[in-house]
Amino acid sequence: MPSFSGWLAAAALAGIATPVLAETAEPPHPAPIIQLPDQIKWGGRPGGTRNVTLLGDTRKPGPFITIADWVAGPPSKPHYHPKMRTFIVLKGHWDFGWGPKYDLGAMQALPEGTVVTVPAGGIIYDGCKQAPCVVETVGDGDDPEFMVDENGKTLPPEPRPAPAR
Repeated sequence: MPSFSGWLAAAALAGIATPVLAETAEPPHPAPIIQLPDQIKWGGRPGGTRNVTLLGDTRKPGPFITIADWVAGPPSKPHYHPKMRTFIVLKGHWDFGWGPKYDLGAMQALPEGTVVTVPAGGIIYDGCKQAPCVVETVGDGDDPEFMVDENGKTLPPEPRPAPAR
């Protein structure tokens, strides 16, 4: 029996991936794609937060689903994305704050099964301050992150270091 968070993930996926069928055409009947836990290819650095993209590509337009397996540590700084995103807490508790004021004490510890939808442009900061957590993200790709100052004004992008030669 799927867990509550599994049902939420399936519902989110069904809402963005259901094809529109022509009245006379027989739909294709492809086989499901099954990935057992040991087959999932996680990215990230050893001992750090791990990420996996299960559907789509976060860098390209179109729906995506990712999972972040966060280590405990300082939350992100206030930022926003131009497109709406939905987050589902799959394991542990996720520390979540919103608005341009970076107030770690005002963050909410959201328990497993919590669903958070952030409208396009909504300013958030998030992480797992004291214990690891696992969070699923559902969104539309090609959606960069923009940092903001304490007044909610978009900051210029930080310069990236030159590639090593």
